[in-house]
Amino acid sequence: MRHIHQPAIPAARPTRQFLADARLVVANPELYANRPLLRRLAWATLMAGRGCAVDQTRLAAMPVEIWE
Repeated sequence: MRHIHQPAIPAARPTRQFLADARLVVANPELYANRPLLRRLAWATLMAGRGCAVDQTRLAAMPVEIWE
């Protein structure tokens, strides 16, 4: 697999408040069980905050669980 260098865009880094909100969502799955896309966005935000790349194609292919 070929790795592509990701450009460093300072404006693309999540802010402290954005990361704190994402941590709140990830740390309390029972409160956000009915919002699976919000939980995925929070996870992707935390990964971006660590400087990790998220494979959007793989993420989109994963099944979305719906809680009622």
